[in-house]
Amino acid sequence: MTSAHGDKTSQLWMVPYADLMTCLVILFLALYGFSFNMKKSDYETAMALLQKEMGVKGAENKIKEMEATKQVEDDLKKQIAEGSLGVEVTTSRIKITFAAPILFDSGSARLKGSAMDVLAPVTQSILKMNNNIIVEGHTDASRMLGKKFASNRELSLMRAFSVIDYLLKHGVPPEKITAFGYGEFRPAAPNDTELNRARNRRIEVIIMRQEDKKV
Repeated sequence: MTSAHGDKTSQLWMVPYADLMTCLVILFLALYGFSFNMKKSDYETAMALLQKEMGVKGAENKIKEMEATKQVEDDLKKQIAEGSLGVEVTTSRIKITFAAPILFDSGSARLKGSAMDVLAPVTQSILKMNNNIIVEGHTDASRMLGKKFASNRELSLMRAFSVIDYLLKHGVPPEKITAFGYGEFRPAAPNDTELNRARNRRIEVIIMRQEDKKV
């Protein structure tokens, strides 16, 4: 038969356990709050640094990816603020979206001279990460009358090739790059207003996130 004193002693483990659970709840609430108050890239960098300290495999790659992404955001903050360029970070990819006019004249697939100012920092970040890249061209649904391209899809693909040609000339390995031209068939918004059509005319450079390698 167990004494009352023995019962109290056997339950002493519950005190530090409860303290531990309280600390974990506070930690997760703090991280949850950070996720709303920080940019996605800053939040992921903070989480990767924490994972590195805890010895999580793959954290080093995540830190390099997010540092390069942060550099793009810093270098192109003016264009991002103006809305001509956007950066979106998810668990599987980093997507950099260029409004078509920042890279090309209307109906043209030749890069403008000013395009180099925005492509250069993106290229430097891609070289630091050494990840696989997908370049996608997109247009609105307006018909191309009297233009030199047979379709919007052809125009979008040639624009993607122009961006790839720039990346190749500046050191990005060709085996890392894939191009797609979707024309008007993957719109970012309905083609019902000029503002929405402008959103659909875009180039997306997608940097695929590195998966943890199994040993």
